Amino acid sequence: MIALSLDDDGVATVTLDRAAARNALPTTAWRTLAQVVADVPDAARVLVIASRVPGIFSAGADLADLARLVEDVPARAAFRCAMAAAMEAIRAREMPVVAWVDGGCFGAGVALALACDLIVASPAAHFAIPPARLGIGYPAPDVARLAARLGQGQAARLLFTAAPIDAGEAWRIGLADMIADGADIARSIAQNDAAALRLLKRTLRDASAPALNDAFESSFSSPAFAAGVARYRRTP
Repeated sequence: MIALSLDDDGVATVTLDRAAARNALPTTAWRTLAQVVADVPDAARVLVIASRVPGIFSAGADLADLARLVEDVPARAAFRCAMAAAMEAIRAREMPVVAWVDGGCFGAGVALALACDLIVASPAAHFAIPPARLGIGYPAPDVARLAARLGQGQAARLLFTAAPIDAGEAWRIGLADMIADGADIARSIAQNDAAALRLLKRTLRDASAPALNDAFESSFSSPAFAAGVARYRRTP
């Protein structure tokens, strides 16, 4: 259902593979996703969240699983916490994380993509957040990430209308960062220095952190920088 691989270039890939449910994830799968992401080796330079199922990134939360929440009141918090744990596990990783959205991305699938640092869409990608049609809300942290990325107006548009948008519109409003091949983007990231990538990610997350000034200065002592300077000096 959820698998982890790491190639020789340092690209780790967590893949969703639940074809019968179009990669819709029940509560147990959100917990599994959190654990699999936490298990990504620190040696990875970049992590990609992707799908093995053609034409779909994720249909979001599994409606068959959600149906039991009508009667099972304690299970509601368990579902919310399991989903939140998966998002926080992604956000906690120090390496860059890329969502490679090839096909449909709906509901909690959008929240999953929003937890990543970079959302790369294929031309076939399309997005929708349909909870309003189902009579339910959307987790507060995911609404906050959506609004932070798109602005209040476009976030309201997606949440209130529940209407789908294609890859081009997602790129126009900032939901997708680019329309490209996610594997190619991941490989281009992995070509760079792992320590520098982690420092840059920390800086993007909180540029006001006092420790970043020392970290920036210390980076000039890195072996990668010394090697880069040596190559520059040898260039005619």
